Amino acid sequence: MTEAVVLPRPVAREATRHQINIDELLAMQAVGAFAGVRTQLLDREVHMMPTDGVAHIGRPIEIAAAFIQALKPKGYCSAMQTTLHLSKWNGASPDFYVLSSGPLEKETDPCRILLVIEVAMTSLRDDLTDAAGRYARHGGQEYWVVDVEGRQTQVHRGPRDGAYAAPMIVPFTDDLRPAAIPDFALAIAALATGSAAHHAPSAPW
Repeated sequence: MTEAVVLPRPVAREATRHQINIDELLAMQAVGAFAGVRTQLLDREVHMMPTDGVAHIGRPIEIAAAFIQALKPKGYCSAMQTTLHLSKWNGASPDFYVLSSGPLEKETDPCRILLVIEVAMTSLRDDLTDAAGRYARHGGQEYWVVDVEGRQTQVHRGPRDGAYAAPMIVPFTDDLRPAAIPDFALAIAALATGSAAHHAPSAPW
């Protein structure tokens, strides 16, 4: 009986990843790529962000309103859910950030990154690991993770060797005071009453 011929299985190959820089991503967006989709460039790879729920959208708005009302007259540059150009290979899109005065740049001077904020509803683990490491590596002076479920904010400061020291835990009822932004304080719990941002909240904290 003739033996069956066994053909060798093809060797599996991993998908090829094309790594890009911020200029290439901007060029792609200029011709309609990713239209209507919020994207981030993280370590040379494009990440498409999921659509935010109404509750998540409302909370960064409340925080942003409190900051902008107090800081805009003083010349600070701040933005909500807008690309923060950390480097040629990283354009993150945090919920809110504050820079010292000056224009937005493709590679932001670390000395200008005074505060970065992420509001965590389902992203707490990533915000405390990957995102924290990325902001620390790029010299973000202070990084807040607003933990909605835990009703506390984890405050990271003093990046060193690409990492932050252990965070300071601040309950929502206590004032948050950014180290590089004098004469400003914010209690997250006050946003629930509208007193901090002087408007009605979209969802209870």
